Amino acid sequence: MEPNIKQRYHFAASAFVRMWGRGAMSDIKIKEFCMEWAHKDVNAPLSGDMDQYFYYEFKTWRGY
Repeated sequence: MEPNIKQRYHFAASAFVRMWGRGAMSDIKIKEFCMEWAHKDVNAPLSGDMDQYFYYEFKTWRGY
């Protein structure tokens, strides 16, 4: 995995860990979401509502 993609993956994953704890990363759907998001050319907000951004993106991703 390219360093930039890996960094973006961990950035997205950190939001879920903050919201739901380390156990969130045992969910395969969250891992798939983070991987797909890491390959996109969008940026998350770097403000206080970053976790909320990932929460809503995940909920609308693939109709979940």
